[in-house]
Amino acid sequence: SSSDISAYLDPQNAARAQYGATPLTWNDTLASAAQEWANNCVFQHSMGALGPYGENLASGTGDFTIAQGIQLWLNEASQYDASNPVPSHWTQVVWQGSHQTGCAVAVCPGLLGASFGNANFYVCEYFPEGNIIGAF
Repeated sequence: SSSDISAYLDPQNAARAQYGATPLTWNDTLASAAQEWANNCVFQHSMGALGPYGENLASGTGDFTIAQGIQLWLNEASQYDASNPVPSHWTQVVWQGSHQTGCAVAVCPGLLGASFGNANFYVCEYFPEGNIIGAF
């Protein structure tokens, strides 16, 4: 829905603006790829299996929201060291060369362990791919 698209785009674009990166725009092809991966309900990166995309993952149980998932990525900014840049979810969010994103969610029983019940599994794909070593 358009409200979900805004929930994915707005916090990421606010973070990007702080670093002079242009806003991400929504791409339905990327969203379809994200949905395909989320539906697998396996909390691991696709490692390029979906295409030459950057990718962020987040998962949580209960009423874990889009905003909470993205906040986990943004919180990684505090761990960034410009003298020793390590790719992270945060660097993908603010990556200047990435211009489009598409995201999706799947409800995955037992994703974080059977005792935790259902988990919301959020996946965002980015194009062009970010986190290229030495290119930030």
